[in-house]
Amino acid sequence: MKTKEFSIVLFFIIVLLIVYGIFPVKNVFQQIIVMATFFGVIPIIFNKFILKKELSDVGFKLGDWKQGLIWGGISIVMVGAFFLSIIYFFNFLKYYTIPFSIIHNYKNFLFYEFVLVIPVIFIYDFFFRGFIMLTLQNKLAYWAIIAQILIFLILIAATKSFAWALTPYLISAPLAGVVVYKSRSIFYSTVFQFIILLILDANVVRLVK
Repeated sequence: MKTKEFSIVLFFIIVLLIVYGIFPVKNVFQQIIVMATFFGVIPIIFNKFILKKELSDVGFKLGDWKQGLIWGGISIVMVGAFFLSIIYFFNFLKYYTIPFSIIHNYKNFLFYEFVLVIPVIFIYDFFFRGFIMLTLQNKLAYWAIIAQILIFLILIAATKSFAWALTPYLISAPLAGVVVYKSRSIFYSTVFQFIILLILDANVVRLVK
């Protein structure tokens, strides 16, 4: 990646995140739509018409399935063990909460996980690991893994939007970056993070009941 192209990409990311941060939303569904637009549709258009690249260049492909499964499996074990530890030994449930409506209703739980959680994971993966990391890695190599984490943290800090519900996404971000970097695909990362969140939320439901 040439320095000029690298600068254009960085400028685009900064402007996109600033506009996203000040864009008004009223509820969770509007939030998902806005996220899909700013972290999905607009980057796809930029990638296609400005960078002249395909979706496969930003991780929208099968990729190296062996690397995806290996690193995805390692990530599930590592992040899963971490969350189980802080649940049982550090009173994580005091801070991490889930919607009350899914605690005693199995259908609501499945709806929440498959209709709300998966889209958020996929959107984050596409933008931060796919678009940002796989684009910048042409210039930054493996340091692009760190870059996508820092950009995510800066966005949360700048918008003052930290909530304990974001903790799984923050904790998973480094290994999610590794999974995508190794496999060249965002799909394995999305699956790994969804399994982690499913296990985490299921344990929260079990312990809260």
